Amino acid sequence: MTRESIGERQVRLEEQLKNVNAALATLTEQGREAAESRKRGYEASEAMRLEIHDIKHRLDGLEKAVDAIKPTTAEYAQVRDRVVFAGRLGRGLWGLGKALISAAAGAAAYWYAMTGRAPP
Repeated sequence: MTRESIGERQVRLEEQLKNVNAALATLTEQGREAAESRKRGYEASEAMRLEIHDIKHRLDGLEKAVDAIKPTTAEYAQVRDRVVFAGRLGRGLWGLGKALISAAAGAAAYWYAMTGRAPP
């Protein structure tokens, strides 16, 4: 067993201190990187929060606009139903009119065939 000299101990101690300093520098750099990463995460989170707030605001406006036009759409549905009914009624009356005209023409033709003169 040989004893170290004071100079050798001092050199070994200086090496250990250099290693400790290097480890501290590495930890400090990792701490800075972690802080920067957290900062970017917080900034991204804040940007997302603002975007969600904007979307919520726009959605509230859209809901108000839809609520504002509900009476108009209900009225539109009533008018559409009336128009559909009027169209069907018009087709029915048109068919009835054609039948009346055909009957009148048939009666006039029958009158003419029977009497030989134009109907009164």
